[in-house]
Formats: sequence, structure tokens, C-alpha cells
Amino acid sequence: MLASLTDYLEANSPIYEMLLVSLVPFLPIVKKGVVGADAYHRELTSFQPEYSALNEERSSSLMALITLINFMKSFPSLARKFYEGCDKQILAATKPYIKSVVSPAIMENEIKKIELAQLELSSEN
Repeated sequence: MLASLTDYLEANSPIYEMLLVSLVPFLPIVKKGVVGADAYHRELTSFQPEYSALNEERSSSLMALITLINFMKSFPSLARKFYEGCDKQILAATKPYIKSVVSPAIMENEIKKIELAQLELSSEN
């Protein structure tokens, strides 16, 4: 299913490109490339989008980050393709978040998948 969706998005790149561009204004302005990764990590783990008030700046920022993280988890090749050729201003606004928040979240997710697979294997034996 995900492969079919990836194929569709590759053939219709404006769909996901507009999503990624539309997230940029909701990200807080970063000073000198520093993002409070620890603060965002704590907030992202407890953030419940269904109960958030998106008219609040922090909630909309967290929603944008969660959307970016989930897109990059699901479609890493599309994200890479977009960011390699996107406008420099978009990349400048997004890159600090990718480095300090998104990438660690993706790594943590992959580690959890490995741990779960190991648990499943050990419970089968």
C-alpha cells in the first residue's frame, strides 16, 4: 500500500511539495541554527494532536513538526528529493529542524522497530 502511494506521489510531486512548503511558516524562527531539540522531544512525545488548539502558536508548531517527522518516516526518498532541489530559503528554515528534531525522531523510531522485532523473535523461541 505504501509503495503504491509513493509511486502516486512521485508521479504527482506538487501534492507533497505543497505539503512540505506549507509547513515552513508554522515552524518557529531558529536563531543561529539552534533548535531546542530536548524541549521539542519531550513535547512531541506527549503531544496529542486531537486535543490541541491549533490557534496556539506552540501547538501549530508541534503539529507541523509531527507532520514533517511522519512524512519523512513514511516517504524518506521523496523528502530527500524535495529538499535537494528546493528553494534555499525553504531549506534554510527547515534544515535545523530536520537535523535536531526530525532525524533523531526517525532514528528513535527505527531503534524501537528493531527492539520490537527482537522481542517478537525471543518470544517465538
